[in-house]
Amino acid sequence: MKLKVSFRNVSKQYVLYKKQSDKIKGLFFPNKNEKGFFAVRDVSFDVYEGETIGFVGINGSGKSTMSNLLAKIIPPTSGEIDMDGQPSLIAIAAGLNNQLSGKDNIRLKCLMMGLTNKEIDELYEKIVEFADIGDFIDQPVKSYSSGMKSRLGFAISAHIDPDILIIDEALSVGDQTFYQKCVDRITEFKEQGKTIFFVSHSISQIQKICDRVAWMHYGELRMFDDTKKVVKEYKEFVEWFNKLSKKEKQKYQMEHKEGRKGVQKTEKVSRYQENGKRRSLFGPAFQVTVLAVLTILLALSMFSDRPLRTLATFGAIPSDKTEAPQSKSPQTKGASDMKKVDQQAIVTADPLKVYKDQAMKKKADVTLTFGQEVQAVAENKQTVQIKTASEMYFVKPAALQNAENLKSLSIGPGQFNSYVSPASAGSYEYLLSFLGKEESVLKQRMQTLSSVKNDQGDTIERLTTEKTDYVIQNGQANTIMFRDIMPISPSTLGLTEQNVWMNEKRTKFAVKGENNLFVIDNEQHTLTISVIK
Repeated sequence: MKLKVSFRNVSKQYVLYKKQSDKIKGLFFPNKNEKGFFAVRDVSFDVYEGETIGFVGINGSGKSTMSNLLAKIIPPTSGEIDMDGQPSLIAIAAGLNNQLSGKDNIRLKCLMMGLTNKEIDELYEKIVEFADIGDFIDQPVKSYSSGMKSRLGFAISAHIDPDILIIDEALSVGDQTFYQKCVDRITEFKEQGKTIFFVSHSISQIQKICDRVAWMHYGELRMFDDTKKVVKEYKEFVEWFNKLSKKEKQKYQMEHKEGRKGVQKTEKVSRYQENGKRRSLFGPAFQVTVLAVLTILLALSMFSDRPLRTLATFGAIPSDKTEAPQSKSPQTKGASDMKKVDQQAIVTADPLKVYKDQAMKKKADVTLTFGQEVQAVAENKQTVQIKTASEMYFVKPAALQNAENLKSLSIGPGQFNSYVSPASAGSYEYLLSFLGKEESVLKQRMQTLSSVKNDQGDTIERLTTEKTDYVIQNGQANTIMFRDIMPISPSTLGLTEQNVWMNEKRTKFAVKGENNLFVIDNEQHTLTISVIK
């Protein structure tokens, strides 16, 4: 028989820190006596093509850790895992996005498994029929019961033809009719020679489905043999354990939990020499310290360069006080007395007057909106030259703000989900997943896009039904706009006005997150999310 999965001395250890600061201390000052918790310890076994393997064990024995190792969700701390084929994990809500509808989750999960849109369209009706959740297929997964989530997850994984199927308690929440449907499907997989791992507390399910069983006991593989033998031994242990008094049970559990703590040998070898002495030169602490010092020195050198700082603040530091004479500054073509800069700026004037010439006599027939990002390419005290997708324009310095001057806050796209229109809400996270992606990817995945041009020459890829626009710049969807949003104010997001930029009417504001710029326009009822460059 063909070897399908092989575990060789596989361990998974977690270091349990009491505080976040302890993690940082551990990075700089690793402790050779540091004890971690072994979720799985020194496990070895071989599984062949066509076998169905069951995992049994009491709570906390390492069954789910084993399923995650098999599914390649987590890597082992030590040991080797050889796998011939692509695994697919089925657990309650595993891989499902709560904000998306069941329909969108089917497409998203299938795309993640490498299927094309055409292949997904061919499988869609079969998956919906197997899941049998009715009209809920169009509702967000967060409104599903655990049984419905399990149905949908199993239906998707069962139809993408996995090489290795891992089922972790997914059949424990379904009714008897769905359970029988799943068993029939598993039987089909067995007849096709698929390899299946089945994690369950139900001994009857294990006996009915599995060829061999692995008994996990406090992180260790206690027994791995034919189903009949292992189930017999496991039942005897459960009966013995249940007869113990409460105090005896606690003592037994504490002894075995303490036994799961210890120093990981592979980590000890990587940090210390065989004689136990700390490496004096090439240890992790030394390497990290050197990198930190170099980073600090680089940062200090940037701040000490005054001409660079002058450019970064749009003339906040007068040019006649900088060390470099203005006449020696690089110049931009068509703007003889302007210094060349390369800064991302945000439009804060509303409305913004834009001119074609440096003297600002010829007004351009272009509209730049509040919160729009532009590239500043040159400046002097009276004028800033900006670049859009197609043209160069001139504006007053007061109309712009350096994007770096807006403080980054702990705010993300998820905080706006409840404010977008119902047409967008069901697919909100799915739509956001294309932010920053290539235009070709966008067109490949979404068949209902229509292209238009805005005043600045940018291409807009529009989803009319979802009331969503993607702004394409340099071939990428760097900005997404949701239309018909509900009114939003800084206070509704838990923000103060000192942390945002607002227009004079106080109907629009911009706020900066860690990775995105958010612009809310309560006049046009739009939410614009851009990637911070």
